[in-house]
Amino acid sequence: MLNRKYFPFQRNNYYYGKLLTARDFEEEQRYYNDKRRLANRLTGANGIVAGLGVIRADDLSLVIQAGCAYDASGREIVVPATQVVKLSTIEGFAQLASSCALLGIRYDEQPAEEMYAVMDPSGETRYNRVREQYRLTLLDEELAASIPSPMDGFVSCTAIYSDPDVELVQRTPMYVARGSLVRVATTIRRTGAGTGEYAFTYRLDAPGFAGPDGAGADIACENLRLSQGQEHTVYTVLRPEEYLWGGGNTALTLSQFAIRRGDETFDLNQMLEIPLKPVDCDIESRYLSDYYEKSMDTELEESYDERLWLARVRLIRQGTSVIIDRVEPVPWGQYCYNAQQLMMLRRLEEYYPCESAVQPSEAVVNVPTQRTGVTADRPEPSRTTSCGVFDFPIGMGGSARQVLFSDEIMHGLGPGPVCVQVGVEYIAADGDGGTSGELLFGDTSIFASDREHSAAERVYQMTTAVKVLPERGTFVVGLRLLEETGLISLRVRWFAFRAGEIDKQFQQHRAGEPMLLVNPDTIVLQPKSTAHISPVFINMPSEACTFSIKDPEGGSIDNNGTYTAPAREGVYEIRVEAVSDPTVYTYAFAIVSQKKKESSQD
Repeated sequence: MLNRKYFPFQRNNYYYGKLLTARDFEEEQRYYNDKRRLANRLTGANGIVAGLGVIRADDLSLVIQAGCAYDASGREIVVPATQVVKLSTIEGFAQLASSCALLGIRYDEQPAEEMYAVMDPSGETRYNRVREQYRLTLLDEELAASIPSPMDGFVSCTAIYSDPDVELVQRTPMYVARGSLVRVATTIRRTGAGTGEYAFTYRLDAPGFAGPDGAGADIACENLRLSQGQEHTVYTVLRPEEYLWGGGNTALTLSQFAIRRGDETFDLNQMLEIPLKPVDCDIESRYLSDYYEKSMDTELEESYDERLWLARVRLIRQGTSVIIDRVEPVPWGQYCYNAQQLMMLRRLEEYYPCESAVQPSEAVVNVPTQRTGVTADRPEPSRTTSCGVFDFPIGMGGSARQVLFSDEIMHGLGPGPVCVQVGVEYIAADGDGGTSGELLFGDTSIFASDREHSAAERVYQMTTAVKVLPERGTFVVGLRLLEETGLISLRVRWFAFRAGEIDKQFQQHRAGEPMLLVNPDTIVLQPKSTAHISPVFINMPSEACTFSIKDPEGGSIDNNGTYTAPAREGVYEIRVEAVSDPTVYTYAFAIVSQKKKESSQD
């Protein structure tokens, strides 16, 4: 466009007897168009508003769905009807040289309704209308200019490794806001055709931060299988130290990078530094300050590509023939969000809370994370315990020595090693008109003759086992019946907790580093009852410890390690830290259950 600013604004002034010419009517249209487009630009209306989906119709054609969008100049782009388009008829097809192309759409105007102007002395052909329409274009992805985003001023993107088949980048916040954690995202993405197996590792040194491994983190991912266009992200959470705000800027350092592709391993002997700036405010205030300090002239004079990229089209080339392999929608996320959508998302949060907000008593069926691979840098806020209950079908009573398996069950703690314990739940009526229950773990035949300590009328003899599938974040329960039960199902309750902390403690023990354990590390008790846990110090002198419970409704614990259970059943996590060094810590788990308390007798 010739006038990207759209102003100064000037409108017609009408008076009685004024002679109106074509110039006056053109100015009238331009005035309202420019005002509307300026408002669209300055309020962030740039991207897809509705529709405009792209679907592969066949090897040579695409389906473009009806929809609407705003371009970077604030102009409306409307596709009035869904249509099928041959790839070879799209502008730019003949110039494609790679197997990955971007499908773009741009605003266009064309004259319509050819007329003969009787009063025009030039005798030229004139048009009665201007039709607003659109134009589709194709461009090799490697030639497309990057799309600027407001996030570019707050999150830096560092390319760690790249080859024709795979790329690995780290996205890092550029500011360290007071009272906030810093979350670093490492993403590996396969860009080449086919499928490959990958693993990578590198060291992220973060002076002034507390990470999973001291002042930083060892970031690693193993046994990752990716197809073209797929990606996997590993997150690392760093906690800034208070003294960062007393000096200047700081920086993260990346080193010791290695990547394995199939059977080949590559080491990069280089160090990358990523600067971070501590700011004495929250990130919301910083964003608003930067936004309103920017001059409108600077915003409107910036050059940009006015095309919107609707899809990434993967192609298969065979000589001179080109066929469509698959279509990936909106590669750079160019959507235009509105207040109604944001309000709807907030309302939906009430019914679809994040996993960390679900209380243990609500977690009957847990939803796992969809990220795959080993994530040694699991964020601190992620869940470490979960529990649930399900009915185990055994047919028409089952038969002795019969072995049964459950379906795969999601434990909700994500991929990686976890410990799962299952027990058969018995519920019986008590003498006061209520119910009482108990859980039996392992080989229940041991308690078959224990009538004195059992609330159930009959204890069915069986053994249970669990197989954990770390890569899927699931487990399978196996059950062997030792006798016929006469039942059609059994009620099984399970408890899961992450084992990564145990692995870390044993590594510290072998290295001679200070380590803290607790005895016992798992306690089972009734609601509102108490139990005591004691710290065990290894490679360090005994000292005072601080005790805290992750769930605010998970009971209470004093400085002596005496834990008082809440009235609600569940699995609760207790954190124990050394007073002199809070980085030396461990966890204990309290299983609060209504299981009838067994009194020991000689």
